[in-house]
Amino acid sequence: MRRFTNRSRGFIKTILLVIIALVLLKYFFNLSLNDIIKSQVVQDIWSIIKSLFQTLWGLLLMILDFLKALIATAKDSLTHK
Repeated sequence: MRRFTNRSRGFIKTILLVIIALVLLKYFFNLSLNDIIKSQVVQDIWSIIKSLFQTLWGLLLMILDFLKALIATAKDSLTHK
């Protein structure tokens, strides 16, 4: 029989707490997760995060291309000596 570690129990507990919190939000405040996600504020924040991630990803790719070119140049200079 497989025993659960404290880490996996903590993860399951966190998921259950989130589900309970969502049910309580719906019951007491008549808020649904769908309404929150569709709100303009959340959409604006998501747009900013998405844009930031795309910019950082592009920058990372440029750095990797630069390093690849630098390594290729170093290899060429070492083999031509």
